[in-house]
Amino acid sequence: MKCRPLTRFVTGALRRFIELAILFTTPAAFSQPGQVPAVARTGTVIIGSISISGNKTTRETIIRRELEFHASDTLKWPDFLVRLTQSRQNVFNTSLFNFVTVQVLPSADSSRADVRIEVVERWYIWPIPFFEISERNFNAWLETRDFSRLTYGIDLTFNNARGRNETLKFLAHFGFNRKFGFTYRFPYVNRKQTLGLGIGGGMEMNHQVAVTTIGNKPVTVRNNDIYLKKMAYAYADLILRPDFFVIHIFHAGYSRYEFDSSLRATPGFSLVERNVQQFINFTYFIKDDHRDVQYYPLTGYCIEAELNHAVPYAVAHNTYLRASLRFYLPLRKRFYWDAGVTGKISFAKEQPYYLQRGLGYGRDFVRGYELYVVDGQHFALFKTGLKFALLPQRVDTIRFIRSAKFNTIPLALYLNAFCDMGYAYHYPQGGQGNPDQRNTLENSFLLGYGLGCDFTTYYDIVIRVEGTMNRMGQWGVYLHFISPI
Repeated sequence: MKCRPLTRFVTGALRRFIELAILFTTPAAFSQPGQVPAVARTGTVIIGSISISGNKTTRETIIRRELEFHASDTLKWPDFLVRLTQSRQNVFNTSLFNFVTVQVLPSADSSRADVRIEVVERWYIWPIPFFEISERNFNAWLETRDFSRLTYGIDLTFNNARGRNETLKFLAHFGFNRKFGFTYRFPYVNRKQTLGLGIGGGMEMNHQVAVTTIGNKPVTVRNNDIYLKKMAYAYADLILRPDFFVIHIFHAGYSRYEFDSSLRATPGFSLVERNVQQFINFTYFIKDDHRDVQYYPLTGYCIEAELNHAVPYAVAHNTYLRASLRFYLPLRKRFYWDAGVTGKISFAKEQPYYLQRGLGYGRDFVRGYELYVVDGQHFALFKTGLKFALLPQRVDTIRFIRSAKFNTIPLALYLNAFCDMGYAYHYPQGGQGNPDQRNTLENSFLLGYGLGCDFTTYYDIVIRVEGTMNRMGQWGVYLHFISPI
């Protein structure tokens, strides 16, 4: 009992230190959405006025697009409350706002409900510096301090352009490797707000290129005098969102690669004897997303599928089908369970190495194998985890900061235990088996498990620290910045 005041003091001091550290080391502020108040009524209700405030930049039509009710609708009270909650989640998941609060205003008429929606907008313009070392790691670069091997630049993002939830991005990277590009996404171009467009293009020039996998790790070739790979691309997307949860994307893209002849000397890197290779790829993507908060969900589910085909097929050999199912279930007393399964099937037994993607890229990896690449035309991946909300989601305010975009600090801390399994199938090349038999993780069952701690704060920011053990008996501690599943 005597230790409680000291414990509260230490805990409070530590929490304040974390809050201030996050405030000055992260680019923007996120906060949990406002809660929808319970309304103890029965029978039916006629929705009266719907007022929206706080949207200084965002057009009101963008917010109303996410509402699952309209003025003059007649609903049963339980259904109305469900729609209030879902509408708040829909608005919040646009990633345009720090706070979304939905209120039912008092009314003398019990059959009428006036709704007020208050939002706090985020900061929308973010110039993010880019810095990359073309060495194994920072310590290896310190041995030479060769600044000619640095890549530097800026990624500039304009979110919510014109107040229409449009996104404009520019990137310019200079130095050892160069990259320039832009994207512009118009989520809605029609009055019903069901059709959107996306366009983009750019180019890359690399002195260093991964050419094969040996020992389950990529092997690179580097030439400081010439660019070994030059790539230019352009694409256009047609976006269809017929309702609140489903989105369809029809993608058409053009890619042009120019390789130095030394790269094609590596078996499997390219399947044709051409230094210049160009193709068009068509992709259909569909997502049915019912998660409560997309960046770190605790309830709901999400289904995704992607079908890609390249023309001419002889050059690209990159036709595949990829699908995933992820679901999230709240348990009792601050416990949550999540699981996800992802699979990919390729329609070619041989693929050029520069286009092949098995396990070890993006989200598609078994925890415990973060340092490895597992090549394969097909793969299956299963992830599951049990988490406990050590610090349930809460919001604190820093009073000496006046801006509502920056003066709130949400905190949530989760402890979790997880287990992942995966398998990547790689066709033998030329009937002789893999070019390098030391790639022992191909065509092999992968298992990883461990314990972790997830910290969420501001908007879309997740910091995960995980201690893992894999099937080979190797353990490690890894840092990630996206939700685990």
